[in-house]
Order: sequence, then structure tokens, then C-alpha cells
Amino acid sequence: MPSRFNYSRWDGTQQGFEIDAQSLIDELTDDLVHHGDVNAALRRMMQEGMRNDRGENLMGLREMMQKLRDKRNEIKDRGDLGGVYKEIADELDDLVDEERHAIDQALKDAVKSGDERRSALAKESAEQKNFRLDMLPEDLAGKISELEHYDFQSQQAQQRFEALLEKLRNQLMQQYLDQASSAVEKMTPEEMQRTKDMMAALNEMINRRERGEDPEFEKFMEKFGDFFPENPQNLDQLLEIMAKRMANAQAMLNSMTPEQREQMSQLSEKLLEDMDLRWQMSELAQKLQAMFPQQGWGSKQDFTGEDPMGFGDAMRSMQELGDLDQLDNLLRNASSPSALAEADLDRVSELLGEDVAKSLQRMSEITKKLKEAGLIDQTEGKLEMTPRGLRKIGEKALRDVFGALDKDRLGQHQVERIGVGHERTYDTKPYEYGDPFQLDLQQTLRNALKRQGSVVPVQLIAEDFEIEQTEHLTRSSTVLMLD
Repeated sequence: MPSRFNYSRWDGTQQGFEIDAQSLIDELTDDLVHHGDVNAALRRMMQEGMRNDRGENLMGLREMMQKLRDKRNEIKDRGDLGGVYKEIADELDDLVDEERHAIDQALKDAVKSGDERRSALAKESAEQKNFRLDMLPEDLAGKISELEHYDFQSQQAQQRFEALLEKLRNQLMQQYLDQASSAVEKMTPEEMQRTKDMMAALNEMINRRERGEDPEFEKFMEKFGDFFPENPQNLDQLLEIMAKRMANAQAMLNSMTPEQREQMSQLSEKLLEDMDLRWQMSELAQKLQAMFPQQGWGSKQDFTGEDPMGFGDAMRSMQELGDLDQLDNLLRNASSPSALAEADLDRVSELLGEDVAKSLQRMSEITKKLKEAGLIDQTEGKLEMTPRGLRKIGEKALRDVFGALDKDRLGQHQVERIGVGHERTYDTKPYEYGDPFQLDLQQTLRNALKRQGSVVPVQLIAEDFEIEQTEHLTRSSTVLMLD
């Protein structure tokens, strides 16, 4: 099938923000002249941003940080984290109510049948079942444990309960395994066992590296790579991914009230009954916490919204807040533009918008562009101006000086004003007495034709004359002052 292309008239908007080395050095000149420190000048540019010659904005870190704070507040205003607990409790209450209704209906059907023995058995069964439902514990883990051993009257209520357990197991594991991973689409007993094997293999990789042995990272990825859609290239990247996931899960617990946190901890232990799996997860969490203490294991988030958040929404919000915290830390500690290259631009675009991601990318390339142009160089870890860069600063200073000259006696210095000179501006004006008679014949004839129409011969009058304008050349003096 042939490819199709759509073309449109170029209007200037199709070109992205472009900036060259000369524009960069022009922006840095004032700071460099003031204190001569390239690193300090670059840091100021990073904070403030800049505009190119088309008036387009390169966002600075200060503006990015404000957008980051706004996004963080927006996420926290989404809802109440206590909804995680409420969502599970409400679902359990609903299916228990459905079970009670089925018990009452079974008793009514037995009585209506006229069979006394059937009625007696139904009444006894109803009393026993209602008693067990009345005695269900208040805590989620205890309630789930009792219902697991309960003989449901309603098949639909039982199916809802089993579906809830499967959903909760999936959500609990998704705290530690990426939601985009194909390995957590449905946490069957086989997948739960495979998850346990992955955790054990990951712990063993860490142990092998601590013993100075080959961790066999490639072998691990061949077997368990579907757990990591981020496609880590080495063990350090893989461990950092796992540390980030586990830290986000811990931050969600930290952000709950003590009662909610206790309920969720008990629920996790109940749903993940495999002692070996829980041990492997705990062992991995301890190792990662020691290896990546900067991930914010003890952090908590104060959600201010009113609408209850479900488990899935809460996990997504915690992941977003964790990513924002990491980006915040990167922006705050970036000492040079090149340090910004560590940012995940795709994630920045998702969280803060494409404009921020593009500005961050271009900001990270500033040092590289200046080096490639030969304007700065790195000496003993410090950026310094090259002779060529110093000449560019001098040229910029001279342009600023001569660009500010007023009209004066005719000289050799071009100023950005119309006046007496040699360079045409390609603009015209009606002739006035005293103007140099640099006639624009075409425009003059057009004026005459507009006035008299297409009559020959063309008759010219003084009002038809149109002259070309030129750039004014003025005179300046250089004064050497000795104190």
C-alpha cells in the first residue's frame, strides 16, 4: 500500500525552539563580563531560561519547579487515601448483604413449599449462616479469612468474593511489579510461584555480586525479563527499578493512618499466604533499602481530596508522586546543564507536559553546543572561556555599544535607524523636501498609475515620488582615560 503524506503551507510554527551557540554566548555575556565565571553564568541561565530571536521561550528550572509543585498539589487533591480501605470494606459489605438476601429467600422458598422438614432444615441453616455473618471480625484480614471458610448460599456472592480476592492479590503484587508488565495481568497460582522464583533469583544475584561472583544478569533477564518492561541494561538499573517500586509501596502505607496501615498490613499477610514469597520480598526490600536510601522509604504524602481513592488510583498517584520527587531532586541538585540529561524525558512529558520535556532536553544540550562551537572548554573539571569565546564576548559588547549610538555626523558605524548611508533597507517612503533623491522608480510609477489610471504617457507629479530608505551611518569616538 503506497504511503500518503499531507502537506501544509509553512507558517513558522512547524519549527521547534532552535538556539545556536552565538545566541547562547550573547545570553551569557552580561554575567561573564560581571564575574567571569562560566559555571555561575550557566547556572543562572538554567534557573531563568531564555528566549530565542523569534521570541520563543526556553523554560528555566524555576518555572519547571513551579509546574512540578502545581502537579504535585493536583495529585494530592484527587482524593482521600483512606478510600483504599473503604473500597475493600464496601465490596465485602455488599457481597455479605447479597448473601443474607439469598439466605432469606431460601428460607421463604422452603416455607412456601409446605414441606415441614425442608422448612426446619432451611430455618436451622439460615440461623447458623446469619450467626456466622453476624460474628465476622471488623478488620479486613479477619473478615476475609472467615469468608474463605464460609459455605455461601449465594453462588453469585461467592463468585464476587473470589473475584475480589484475585483482584486484591493482583493489586498487592502490582505494588512491586510494574503494572505494564505482562507478568501481572492475572496472578494465578502459577504466576505467583513464578513471581516468588523471580524474587529469589534477584536476591541470589545480589548475594553473588556481594561475594565477588558473576551475578549472571543476562541469564536472569532471559527468564524473567517480562517482569521489567523498562528493559534494564544491567543489574544496577534493575535494582534501582525494584527499589523505586518498593519505596512507592512503602510510601503509600506511610501515608495512611495507623489504623488503616495496620489493616492493610494484615490484609497483605493474609492474601500473600506463601511464607517463602513474603520472606523473599522482605529480604529484597531490606537489601534495596540499604543500597538505595535516597529513594524515600520513610516518606509520606498528605492527600487533601475528599473523594475516596481506590487501590489502583492510590498506586498510580503514589507512583506519580514518587517520580515527581525524583525529578524534583534532580532539578534541585543539577549543577550544570549536562546533569539534566539524566531525566527520563518520556516520563517528564507524561507528568508535566511536552513543553517542559523539550525545554529540559534543550537545556541539557547547552554545554555541549558551546563546547562544539569552541567557545568554552573544560579544564581540570571546570568550564572556562576559550580565546574564541572571549572574542565573541567582545564582539557582542561592541555591537551593544554601537547599536546604542544616536544619529550624529556621517561616519562609518551602522546604527539601527533609518537615515543617511549606503545600505538599502528595502523600504520606501514618499519623498519629502531635504531627503536624498534615491528614487524608487517602480513604486513611483505605481503611485502615478494609481492616481491617473492606465493612461499614456504617464504624467508624474511631486506627490508620486517614492524614495528608497537606507541605514544610517554615524560617527563615534574612542577615548582612552587614564586615572
